[in-house]
Amino acid sequence: MANNSPELGPISLQFKRHLPFGDNLGKKDRKGNPINLTLYEGRILTPNRPEFFEFSRKAEVRPDDIFVCGYAKTGCHWIWEMLSMIRKGKGQFSEMGKAEAFLEFSGPELYNALPSPRILNTHNEFDWLPEKVSTYKNKIILTMRNPKDVAVSLYNHHINLTEMYNYHGEFHDWFELFLEGYVDNGDFFDYHLRWENTIKENPDHPILIVKYEDAREDLPATVRKLAGFIDTPLTEDQVQDIVKSISFESVKKRFESLPTSKLIRKGVVGDWKNWLTEEQSTELDRRNERLKGTHFETRFEPRATQ
Repeated sequence: MANNSPELGPISLQFKRHLPFGDNLGKKDRKGNPINLTLYEGRILTPNRPEFFEFSRKAEVRPDDIFVCGYAKTGCHWIWEMLSMIRKGKGQFSEMGKAEAFLEFSGPELYNALPSPRILNTHNEFDWLPEKVSTYKNKIILTMRNPKDVAVSLYNHHINLTEMYNYHGEFHDWFELFLEGYVDNGDFFDYHLRWENTIKENPDHPILIVKYEDAREDLPATVRKLAGFIDTPLTEDQVQDIVKSISFESVKKRFESLPTSKLIRKGVVGDWKNWLTEEQSTELDRRNERLKGTHFETRFEPRATQ
């Protein structure tokens, strides 16, 4: 599917796509700045083109496949690399990052060629995973991050990846799009409530939730938890080797030469305090009440007093 057509930008070429990113929604922010997004079967998604979502839903699944799922900017890339290292038993980065294993970004000939056991990545929800995932009970790692930091990270994602989103608006104008669900995978809170229903309705399906904040606070514990979940024993020396290599600073340095290097920005917890107004913060507090009592409940540290 790959070619060197001039219409394909560096990110398209990195993911070995045969088509550039596009827009079929025609959404603009309140100042009239357009943003590329895909509308597919009633859902608002990353501007990947509908055919890529069709590919992802029909992907051939193997019994030992592991799936990394999650809303955009919740740590999917970081956790994917972590799992890749755990499988190898050492702190060695993958050759291409998760590009080949990203179901709705790369083509079937790429992820079908990966050797087993594969670690596949997708932002799709459970009902859009290939049918065999339910049959085989493939293990799912579901990433989660607090919505305030997600909003800040996703905005920077949109303005830094011009090839994909072609967005040039200011944060306060973009924030309205986030509240309205006109961003990748739609409304943040609806997305996680649907995953909450998935967990309740499929109690026998192995799903591990990994919270970004927990991983930043105690990375060795997260590595051990993931290794246990995917049945890959590690020695303490292996754990420490992986921790050293998978630190956010190491990941940022590893990918700084790639077209998608801006995907990895700060990685800190609480950067929202530098971006959100009191009104914006309060609005997300109010909406976050919808997640109270679920697996995705978040408590925020207050702003520092002056």
